[in-house]
Amino acid sequence: MEQTPPEDGGHSYTVVSDMNEHGGMTVVDATNSTYQVVEYDNSSLRRELASRDVGDSVTLDLARAGVRANVWRASRAEPTILAA
Repeated sequence: MEQTPPEDGGHSYTVVSDMNEHGGMTVVDATNSTYQVVEYDNSSLRRELASRDVGDSVTLDLARAGVRANVWRASRAEPTILAA
């Protein structure tokens, strides 16, 4: 089944696989849909996501990267802040 992230702004994702040497990382959303992030808007965003650990939550805007199935481009990221 093809995943389609929501299009109404950033949503929370959990890092389930650290960024690899090729710049790819895996995140899941609240429904456990998996997204392979392989492209980034800029090097600053790529560095920010590379610094994240497995289990960290981030807010991302994802868009399909090319025509391949389940590869995504991150265009924005913010840490998810949980209420105390």
